[in-house]
Amino acid sequence: MNGSIQALADLLKAAVFVADADGHPQYMSTQWRSLIDLKPTDSLTDRWQQAIHPDDRQSVAEQWLEATAQGRACEIQFRFQHNDGSMQDATLRATPIFDQTGHAQGYVGVCRDVREEQQKEAAFRELAHELNERVKELNCLYGISHIVEGSGGSLETVLRETVELLPRTWQYPEVASARIVLGEQKYAASDFKETRWSQAADLKVHGDVSGWVEVVYLEERPSRDEGPFLASERALLNAIAERLGHTVERLRSEEVRGEREAELRERLTHLARVGVMGEMASSIAHEVNQPLTAIATYAQAGRRLTEAGTMEPGAAIELLNRIAEDALRAGAIIHRLRDLVRKHDVSQVKCDVNELIRDVTHLATVDARLHDVTLRLALEKELPMVLADGVQIQQIVLNLVRNAVDSTVQIDATGKEVVVSTKRRDDGYVVVTVEDHGCGLPDDAEARLFQPFFTTKKGGMGLGLSISRTIAAAHGGRLWFERKSAGGTVFYLALPPAAEDHDVAK
Repeated sequence: MNGSIQALADLLKAAVFVADADGHPQYMSTQWRSLIDLKPTDSLTDRWQQAIHPDDRQSVAEQWLEATAQGRACEIQFRFQHNDGSMQDATLRATPIFDQTGHAQGYVGVCRDVREEQQKEAAFRELAHELNERVKELNCLYGISHIVEGSGGSLETVLRETVELLPRTWQYPEVASARIVLGEQKYAASDFKETRWSQAADLKVHGDVSGWVEVVYLEERPSRDEGPFLASERALLNAIAERLGHTVERLRSEEVRGEREAELRERLTHLARVGVMGEMASSIAHEVNQPLTAIATYAQAGRRLTEAGTMEPGAAIELLNRIAEDALRAGAIIHRLRDLVRKHDVSQVKCDVNELIRDVTHLATVDARLHDVTLRLALEKELPMVLADGVQIQQIVLNLVRNAVDSTVQIDATGKEVVVSTKRRDDGYVVVTVEDHGCGLPDDAEARLFQPFFTTKKGGMGLGLSISRTIAAAHGGRLWFERKSAGGTVFYLALPPAAEDHDVAK
């Protein structure tokens, strides 16, 4: 038996041991001896217990003896102390080997180093921290947008409220303060004072430097990327200064003000405070990944075109505009997802579904092209308007299209295609269809496809379709799918027309 266990231990590179019915070692794998600094000559002795930290040794011995006396499995957590004095957290699991009469004739066990798990937990905490920082940045940008919308056209109101908002977004808000200087005008937080821990960005109006935006720390903090400030805070401050510059331009011109209001209505609809992320961090990361992927794709495309020397000014502006739009869309997703999970009512306006699809397929087409998949639109003309949150409907379509592309990529065929179509049903409902000729769904997927955390993708979170169905229901609509006999899947999204209230029927 030991030979088989040794072969398995070598294959798995696991710290495996075998003990007799009394708990005395009969075999120790090389990994086990290496873990506890044990010589091969000591492998059949109880000296392994001497490697246990003195403070844990008695507890381990008592738990081990109790388990062997009762002939039961056990799990023991403790610390190893190596010859160099370093310590290592470990977990020992052992299970009895029973004879034909049901009596334990020995034990086989494994010892696991928990450092890797701890490292994963630390990495997750770091990811959660980074996500929280990004959310704070989005919250700041959207907060400024709300200030502008509620200012009644008063530039003074915008700047005064912005200096109060900025410190909350920086890493140490309790000692942060802010100031905005525009020409001869100065707007500062009530506790502002000049210090040597300062970060500033030029405020440009019509291309000329007209002032600056400044954040300071009132007390010393640990040095980071730029003094006590993070590199991401530099990028955020530059973005804030740029946005304020544009706001100044727009507020000083009635014509530009009209453009500003239209842009804000289109891009910053229903922007509100972003709530505590907490347990929602993973689902938000999943949903935000789609527009962030689009941002990365546009940036990579811009870099390739620039390196190739084929980047035209107009193309560069278009790429930057799309990157900016998708950054705003990512923030809108965060806010909408919070409302949906808490079952709040969504804010809906009249929307042209075809326009929403055309807009979102600018993103999906890039992704599809990279996978050699053609994305074809077959949109019925003169569809009725629907009451909808445009960002959320686009998220459903984008999720379905990318699922379809992923499925299509897995088949070996030429002319691979995903078709997005719209039509008006007899009952007035607008139906969006996403059809692929891909690998199809597993046999066991149909009943669980819309359940949270169920996924057929390697590394997938299993939240996209569940959230999409929730969004559809919140709009008085429905999301469902059908298998295709020739392979592939068709997803349907039905939305009621704006002027009527129908029961959803397949």
